[in-house]
Amino acid sequence: PFGSGRRICIGISFALEALLLILASMLHEFEFQNPSNDEIDMSESPGLTSLKATPLELLIAPRLSSDLLA
Repeated sequence: PFGSGRRICIGISFALEALLLILASMLHEFEFQNPSNDEIDMSESPGLTSLKATPLELLIAPRLSSDLLA
């Protein structure tokens, strides 16, 4: 989506850094758990794009109490 060559988007480096910062912040501040404790099914559904056959379900809980975050 950012193009390549001479006409590459100048915002690509900013967008990638912002994406990494957001992902790192989420991984640092939240715990992610599988609600069923079963193995996650990574099979794909047939079609033009690669979609998961079963949706991914996660429980997201803050690592720290709200008193420490404020």
